[in-house]
Amino acid sequence: SPLLRPLTAPGSLDDIASWALQGPGRDIPVPLMGVWLFRGLNPTFLYDFSFARAWDPQARSLVVDMSGPGMMVLPDAVPKQFTGDFQDTSPSGPVSGAAMLRLFSVLRHSNTFVFNEDFTRARILPSFGFPFYPLGFLARAKLREELVLQRGGVWKRINFAPPSNTTQTDAHYYLHPVLLRSADGSHRVRKDVLRMARRKLAAGNGTFARIG
Repeated sequence: SPLLRPLTAPGSLDDIASWALQGPGRDIPVPLMGVWLFRGLNPTFLYDFSFARAWDPQARSLVVDMSGPGMMVLPDAVPKQFTGDFQDTSPSGPVSGAAMLRLFSVLRHSNTFVFNEDFTRARILPSFGFPFYPLGFLARAKLREELVLQRGGVWKRINFAPPSNTTQTDAHYYLHPVLLRSADGSHRVRKDVLRMARRKLAAGNGTFARIG
């Protein structure tokens, strides 16, 4: 049962280069190939894109499982704990990181990213349950979410107001690169973002984990 699957710590932030970016999708040639710190969305913590799957080079698309081993949360933290640089800018409900991750698992929540030609923007298509499950169909039909590359290699997730989906809402969050994978397979730690990750970890009770 998804509700019984244990949450485990993958390692420590201090040695992130030794355990991260080891997933089966690590050779997917997209600029998001790295480990990213969530800022403005809590109590999510990191996402490791090496666990992305179903890469389609013609469509420039891939799938991210929101409860898979790539998603790391602050299991004992709730959104109201985070203030200042880490306060919520994309409200996610008053639940702990562990509860949120288990809910994603029960719903079988995934996101399909469809990139533009120069890989500076991606449409995000949410899915729940099986591909033909009604909730997933409605989410794809009614919701417009995009990820846009900003200065400094940061990505910004933006939402649009349904049903017209022409007006951007105030809800947004950022992905900051903690660890990046180069085309030759080498890893580069962004020390400034690693310091930011340590601060968020401290604000979230000092532990992070993923399912599995």
